[in-house]
Amino acid sequence: MKKIYFLGICGISMSALAIMAKKEGCLVGGCDDGQMSEVLQKENICVDKKFDEKKILQADEIVYSSAMRKHESLSFAQKHHKKILSRGEFLGRIASEYDRVIAVAGSHGKTTTTALIFQILQFAGKNPTLHLGGLRCENCKNFYLGDKDFFVTEACEYCDNFLFLMPYIGVVTNVEKEHLDYFKTFENQKKSFEKFKRNSRIVIDDFEGISAKNISHDKNGGLIFTLYNKGKKLMKVNMRICEDVNVKNCIYAYLVAKKLEIPDNIIKLAFENFQGVKTRFERVGCEYFETVICDYAHHPTEIKNAVKSANKIFKGRQIVTIFQPHTYSRTKTLFNEFFEVFSKVQTPLFYKTYPARENESDGMSAKTFAEIIKKCNKNAHYFDNFASLRDFLIENFSKDSVLLFVGAGDLPSILHKNHFIS
Repeated sequence: MKKIYFLGICGISMSALAIMAKKEGCLVGGCDDGQMSEVLQKENICVDKKFDEKKILQADEIVYSSAMRKHESLSFAQKHHKKILSRGEFLGRIASEYDRVIAVAGSHGKTTTTALIFQILQFAGKNPTLHLGGLRCENCKNFYLGDKDFFVTEACEYCDNFLFLMPYIGVVTNVEKEHLDYFKTFENQKKSFEKFKRNSRIVIDDFEGISAKNISHDKNGGLIFTLYNKGKKLMKVNMRICEDVNVKNCIYAYLVAKKLEIPDNIIKLAFENFQGVKTRFERVGCEYFETVICDYAHHPTEIKNAVKSANKIFKGRQIVTIFQPHTYSRTKTLFNEFFEVFSKVQTPLFYKTYPARENESDGMSAKTFAEIIKKCNKNAHYFDNFASLRDFLIENFSKDSVLLFVGAGDLPSILHKNHFIS
């Protein structure tokens, strides 16, 4: 039995790969000094808070996430000449075992688009395998082990991980400045996306004549729209998910389905039964406030769209936006874009930066950014712990206020752990 030890195993993508490896018959373990993964716990996969030298020495392979590139655990494995694969290499190897790989790349929307494609294939009876960078609301899982025909996966561009994939269908939802701590320039980033497209047999990177009209929301905020193909009506869809940006994700999923000759009635059924992905404009319970939304938005464009959606869906109500920046370097690199968004937000609150792989010296902290925003928006405040944030929210806002938590860090987990949300 092959032994695989994952460095940074609790990452959303790494945890899915670890579980898939276990289900394929491997002996799996790993280490992570961050937030423990519930999906790994449910699969009885052992996670060490500090890497175990003995387990690394005994492992046949070491798989590491990009966040662990400079970690002492990787240095230890290299020193002892272990067989080492990056997360991207390992994902590429798994994907190569499938007949048709459908990989979704892009700066925004790839998680939801990937989940939508998987849902359509499931409803079409294709029994696809799924590797997802998020948890499906349906079952709180980020993987599904199906047949060897279809492999549906997110294609993350960070550290060029997506270039290890050779997709049958490669989707590029959009390309904006992102991960410049690795790419250095936007031109380099765009060149990598072009390589990804060259690696794909079929490329979908525009709407190919498909459009959506009559976009609205039902009484629960659910998204309603009608799809057209060059002016010809295809279907009217009433979805459970809310944000208008999901219309674009649905169009990309629709185009993939049509390349695979899936009928429109199956696509419509899949769309209307789609429950979404956790922390993608997810409405959660809270005893203090009637409406609390958790959204993974961590790029300025994503945050702008989330705030826009909240203002549209909850028109006339006060929107309180609480942002936890994800990495110091992203805040610094995209400072102008972040500034433009938060200088106009009605009530911007900031929680301490989620550092991921970084140190504060790598960029700009949430505290510094909040101080700058406060000069032009007096409603801005910074918080470095949950208790102070909770007390401020309860004391200063009515139960009818809408709380919008945005960011890709650990704040949603902190809110759950402290029973602020359910």
